Amino acid sequence: MAKILRTLIICEKADAARRLAEALTESKPRVNKKRNLTYFEVDVKDGLAVICPAQGHLYAVDSKDRSSRRTYPVWDFSWRPKYEVERGYNYQKGWLEAIRELAINCDRYINSCDYDIEGSLIGYMILKYACGGVESKAGRMRFSTLTKSELRQAYENVSAQLDYQLAYAGMCRHEVDWIYGINLSRAMTESARRYSNNYATLSTGRVQGPTLRFIVEREVEVSTHVPIPYWTIESRVNVRGEQVEAQYSKGKIQVKSEAERIVEQVKGNSGVVDDVQERTFNVQPPAPFDLTSIQAEAYRHLHLTPSQTLRILERLYLEALISYPRTSSQKLPPTIGYREVLGGLS
Repeated sequence: MAKILRTLIICEKADAARRLAEALTESKPRVNKKRNLTYFEVDVKDGLAVICPAQGHLYAVDSKDRSSRRTYPVWDFSWRPKYEVERGYNYQKGWLEAIRELAINCDRYINSCDYDIEGSLIGYMILKYACGGVESKAGRMRFSTLTKSELRQAYENVSAQLDYQLAYAGMCRHEVDWIYGINLSRAMTESARRYSNNYATLSTGRVQGPTLRFIVEREVEVSTHVPIPYWTIESRVNVRGEQVEAQYSKGKIQVKSEAERIVEQVKGNSGVVDDVQERTFNVQPPAPFDLTSIQAEAYRHLHLTPSQTLRILERLYLEALISYPRTSSQKLPPTIGYREVLGGLS
């Protein structure tokens, strides 16, 4: 009897794992639980697929020497399970142990986390550390939506190796953030302690520090701004029985009495149209949203904060209603069924 090929597929979130399981089988996926990890099993044409979620990052950067919290600079670091580094993640210990046990009995491994830098890193770290160094023989699923058709296509066309460039880019970003953050934060904390003789933890980082500076500069601009009043003149004129809106050609007027004088001069008078200019131009369709632009539009029209918008977008993505939102790209991939989408909207 031929051995059944067992494939372990790592997804980024529980909803994504469920959708992938439902996409790979016509029947109902089998739901199992190991420790505190809920995972899915489905029969596929090449064997058995074991699909489990990661719930985001399970590994984080930490100092190799944890004996002193005040020494800096610190350059020696390693990747460790997140529950060993940060508080509030103890549940991930059982999660990682369950993934490790599932990986032992599998013959093939696939990273099916979100197709971006963070998703590539999440899957890479799990395959490297939790699964016992199987990243070199793991494949990568690539998709931008969680629709059944695209997930099936991504599974059938899984790449032979991981997207190492994205994973390494993610590692670099986390490591640089850690180096900046821990050293600058410790330097600030120690400097403040020596100056005030009181201890208080101060935090800064590669993004946090410059962002705070921009906020301070903007706040200073707002608080020191002296408004200068001005007036504009707008009117409605009757042109052959139609109301036409008109504006004063010179725009802003700095003196109120001057604006009132102009209004009195033209009020109730007739005028002559001495020049008409017409032009035709093409308006290009708007580019698809990236994360920043849709957050700006949502705030402008709906007064939603960026974090609120992102939560809504991620929920819509997990419901397979939109493409992956955490992107700076304004291009949509050809794998999206545009004809099917437009047909559903018509």
